[in-house]
Amino acid sequence: TRFTVEEEAAADDAEQSTRDPDEILGLRQDFRHFKVYTIDGEGTHDIDDGLSVEKLLNADDGTEKMRYWVHIADADRWAPRDSELFEVAKTRATSVYLPTGSVPMFPESVGNGVMSLRQGHDCCALSLGVELNDDGSINTDSIIVIPSKVQVKYRLTYNQVDEMMDAGVGYFEEWELGAMLTAATKRRALRARNGSSEGRVTTPIPQAELKVVKDDEAEDNISIKLDIEVTHNAGSNQTSIAEVSTAENEHAAPASQAFLLVTEMMIMAGEAIGKWRTKMLLQDADTDTGKDLSISLLKNDLELPFRSQVEPDFRARASEVRTLQNLKETNNGYPHAWYFRRFFKPVKVTKEHKPHFGLGLSCYVQWSSPIRRFGDLQAHTAIKRYLRRKRANKLLRDGSDIPSEIIPIDLGCELPSEGSKSKSIDVIDYKVGQALGGAARFVQRNSIQYWIFEYVRRLVSESADEVSFECVVLGCVDPERLQYVVYAKELGLEHRYLSEMGSLKVGQSIWLKVANVNPRMGLLTLSLASRASGRASRVTAPAA
Repeated sequence: TRFTVEEEAAADDAEQSTRDPDEILGLRQDFRHFKVYTIDGEGTHDIDDGLSVEKLLNADDGTEKMRYWVHIADADRWAPRDSELFEVAKTRATSVYLPTGSVPMFPESVGNGVMSLRQGHDCCALSLGVELNDDGSINTDSIIVIPSKVQVKYRLTYNQVDEMMDAGVGYFEEWELGAMLTAATKRRALRARNGSSEGRVTTPIPQAELKVVKDDEAEDNISIKLDIEVTHNAGSNQTSIAEVSTAENEHAAPASQAFLLVTEMMIMAGEAIGKWRTKMLLQDADTDTGKDLSISLLKNDLELPFRSQVEPDFRARASEVRTLQNLKETNNGYPHAWYFRRFFKPVKVTKEHKPHFGLGLSCYVQWSSPIRRFGDLQAHTAIKRYLRRKRANKLLRDGSDIPSEIIPIDLGCELPSEGSKSKSIDVIDYKVGQALGGAARFVQRNSIQYWIFEYVRRLVSESADEVSFECVVLGCVDPERLQYVVYAKELGLEHRYLSEMGSLKVGQSIWLKVANVNPRMGLLTLSLASRASGRASRVTAPAA
């Protein structure tokens, strides 16, 4: 997991690089006048997205309208495809986030440094600006994508933004936050109407968030903090969802307004970049219709990694749909959320512009985390190469030369020469890194399970009484063996349980005790508790 001396040296070389093809071609715009916010977790240092709002005057009636900007860290500026640092990212493919800490894709010296959108620093970004229609849909004609230079004015945490919204600061002094939250709420509601998972699963199952830290007074000098978090709110107002989540699970914190804001802005950016790609290629086709054939231009196409998910065939699964509907009508929120998962098809990455059922979008491209995901870094390269070739072709049409500092790797094609067509080079393969990304997710899941089990083991070792948890029966997975999936509210854990009391009712609440737990073996056995008490408090696991 550690970086080699050579990899750290590559990061140092990148940090000192002054070469910027986008600056050379006059593409990089100065957006340092924007008030840019970054909103992340308290421990985040590789900050790869920032947000801002621009007020525009509507020429038709003089009213104001908003343009929402998403600024993504321009990692490609520091790790171009012919660099050693690019190879470092290619080898790792993704950052890995574990309860014990993160294993970054880039060395921290550069990932947390020049690549990151740091407060008070001039930072290179790839910026997307978009206007929304009244219903929250994207005005495709308004989409702007441009390399930029930004300066973050406010580095905020999710908790700070939630507090600012609750106090009203986000609607007055920092009105931009309120404007973005309003837009995000519209976007969430729009996607829910389009059939997104947030709209179909109105009561998501809260999940455990674990943090393992050094503690000299704890067992093995390590303490474990476990929190339960709601993932989304289906576009409902915050008061409503807080009441729902509290009723379902008193251990879960209500959905964060800040998390809704950031999530929807990133999803909006993913949809907008796909729509922009289609718009630009159509414009290019119109331009090519009347082009001067005597001028040798660069072939300019743009392939992006569209993430798509097909809609389930609900009509062919009528019996299961009736069960799903019954769960919803009988207010069995968690069982309904669990049962609905069987309908989801795997997400596929293709070059074709296709709908994403789970997101409720006509298209979606993942590109907002180039410091953390190799696929996103490759998408940045593709977008910037397209913009560079477009600028180069404009120069050629105007009778100007492409700057001599521009080399083929910057464009993804050979430079034009009289009498011959430019050929593509270094073609981007979006399949590279996908297998490693899957392996990383496997490691993350197993690490979370290990530390939840270790958290339980410590509770058991420190308790003179049995340790029991209130569980909700989500569903039956093996009727013959009476094996069920239950959800332990206090742990944010879904786990299998062999019933000792015959058939169980879906949605039923039962108390189960820890019969056996071995984190290293991945073993946790639950059995019927002798009484509905003795549950552990949700605090840091006790010291030895």
